[in-house]
Amino acid sequence: MSSPSYLFVFEHFHMEIPYINHTIDLFPPWTYAMSLGTCLLYLFLVTTIFPLLTTKLSPNFKHSFAKIHHGLLFLYSLFSCVAALYHLIITGEIANWSALICNPLPPWLRAISITFTVSKIWEWLDTAILIWKGHSLKKIGFLHTYHHATTFLLMIIVMNLPGPEKGGMLLNGFVHVLMYYHFAFRLPKFLRPIITALQIVQLITLTYMWHIVPDLCPRYENFSREHLIIFLIPYALVPVYCLFFLKFFIEQYLFSSSEKVTSSSRKKQ
Repeated sequence: MSSPSYLFVFEHFHMEIPYINHTIDLFPPWTYAMSLGTCLLYLFLVTTIFPLLTTKLSPNFKHSFAKIHHGLLFLYSLFSCVAALYHLIITGEIANWSALICNPLPPWLRAISITFTVSKIWEWLDTAILIWKGHSLKKIGFLHTYHHATTFLLMIIVMNLPGPEKGGMLLNGFVHVLMYYHFAFRLPKFLRPIITALQIVQLITLTYMWHIVPDLCPRYENFSREHLIIFLIPYALVPVYCLFFLKFFIEQYLFSSSEKVTSSSRKKQ
């Protein structure tokens, strides 16, 4: 069995573009620029560039831009999620855990997966929209900023292993379908905590899929040993997401609800 060619490690980025017979190869320092550098680029944009545009853009433009941005991300997330689900159904992987985790993506799905990873940079505009509405980074919060700063790095790493790559498009795509529909058109209030809960569940599920690949798939059995730092990065990033999503869930939907009940009781008294 031939050794797989991984998409991204810090020593080498190797991407075969499906259908056009073109390969992109990057080596240090460019691998660090496209991974860690994108985290710094996001922070530069949200602290410097996006705030500069706040007073230069009209309210009508900001409103229309936000609506179009969220609407398009809703449609794109739906497309990615359905594409992954379609693949799992027609190949039978949806009923075959080992095949889902271990089988490489076909070229057409890998092409969509590439755009799915790039869309994590597109999602940076979520922060721009909040800044243009007058929110400070303190009000926007650590979870939002940290999440958007690191998801592109996480996704290019996840693309090294087929199970989490497919799972990311399916599960993260589904959560984003709900989330961006809510941003664009508004969902009933009772669904909002469900979206946050699903976000936590999909993060835990994908981390589990990532964890079992080397043990379950002979083709990738050496990945965790040969590229230990890359293998450990999701374990460093995802628990932080989960912790702060859980904190957000408790503060917004548990304590907030109890405080409203208490306040209402006091008014009646």
